[in-house]
Amino acid sequence: MTIFLLLLDGVFYSLLWLGAYYVRLWATPLFAKFINELFHYTKSLPGILGIWLFATAYYGHYVHKERISSLNQVSRIFKAAFAGLLGTLAVAHVFYKGHELGRAVIFISALFNFLYLYISRTILRAAKRRCVEAGIGLKRCLIAGAGVCGAKVMEHIVGHPEVGFELVGFVDDDPQKKSVGDIPILGTLDNLPRLVRDYQVEEVFLAIPSLPRDRQMDIIVRCDDTGVDFRIVSDIFGVITDQVKIDEVDEVPVIMLKDGRLSPTLAFIKRVMDIIIASLLMLPTLIVWPIIVILIRLDSRGAAIFKQERYGKDGRIFVMYKFRTMCVETPKFQEAPENPDDPRITRVGRFLRKYSLDEIPQLLNVFRGEMSMVGPRPEMPFIVEKYEEWQRRRLCVKPGITGLWQIVGRKKLPLYQNLEYDFYYIRNQSLMLDLIILWKTIPAVLFGKGAF
Repeated sequence: MTIFLLLLDGVFYSLLWLGAYYVRLWATPLFAKFINELFHYTKSLPGILGIWLFATAYYGHYVHKERISSLNQVSRIFKAAFAGLLGTLAVAHVFYKGHELGRAVIFISALFNFLYLYISRTILRAAKRRCVEAGIGLKRCLIAGAGVCGAKVMEHIVGHPEVGFELVGFVDDDPQKKSVGDIPILGTLDNLPRLVRDYQVEEVFLAIPSLPRDRQMDIIVRCDDTGVDFRIVSDIFGVITDQVKIDEVDEVPVIMLKDGRLSPTLAFIKRVMDIIIASLLMLPTLIVWPIIVILIRLDSRGAAIFKQERYGKDGRIFVMYKFRTMCVETPKFQEAPENPDDPRITRVGRFLRKYSLDEIPQLLNVFRGEMSMVGPRPEMPFIVEKYEEWQRRRLCVKPGITGLWQIVGRKKLPLYQNLEYDFYYIRNQSLMLDLIILWKTIPAVLFGKGAF
């Protein structure tokens, strides 16, 4: 389906680009200037086509697992068309300036592409709906919890096949329950990862509102390797699910937890963005490095650069660099200071920590690929060793110089709340969220918010 759509879009975007040229040529009497020869537009076609295909892919028009409303679909089409228009204008100005691509052609092609996207995706959506109603392409699902909540979800899934789910069964820890209606109970919650694989389940409805938070997190983390998506039937995750996608199954409200991993393309873009931002920050900060080093050495004995092992992505240990802010007698692995008057912090160190200047050397870790500009906090080994299984989920992404919990409350937050903000970031990470966090980090650093 994706290959077919890519080919179809490529053909139509190309034809519509040339069609926009001929419309402009036909309307020449309405314009003050004559249009350039067709050669200029055919030569620029590969670059323009790449922009439009990227915009189409970025806004989810090649995603087939997710079922969206017609309103959301139109919103995505608008975003893709607008992004394609801006991208075309930028590319035309920077790379094809000598060819003088007419702005009228660019705007006409953007209008044509918008109409094409709307028509093609509307037809595709109608075709998918017919397939689902005929029992083709249903998503296999399990319900975790055979209580009242789970039974209600089952009734709507079974009674409304048009929503696109095929219910495989239940999982529940009650040994007395064997089935709910005609739907069997296949095992316990501990068996869920195996059942997901054995029955090729794509989504799990977690319908146990009373389940303790740690158990919920443990279930989701243990199923991470299966690639299954979770739908939480009630808002029980607090900050982790705040502002995430709210969906419904025939009027039953659910909160959908996507896998949270970046696609290879977005991961590559994130890496490029890290290098660019780190370079832009490194150049001006190099001026203050000697000053900071001299102040640290004059204020207290010991090396100016502090090196410490931290846990990185996938549990790999790396050496993190910072400007030293505490006395050299301080044990290497200890809990971080909880107040600005901690006697371990030096005078210069207190100033550096307040404005996060001590973290400047971590830009070297970003260049080396051990850290990202945005991500969870790089944690010390003795803390990670105390993690429960679900808490180790923080290690699935690169740690960051800044992150969501740093800008929301920074060190005023207790550890467990910091972890929840990290999980929110992991589940909802995107390039836009990274840019927002970086932008909000600026006032947090300038005003020393919550840092000590």
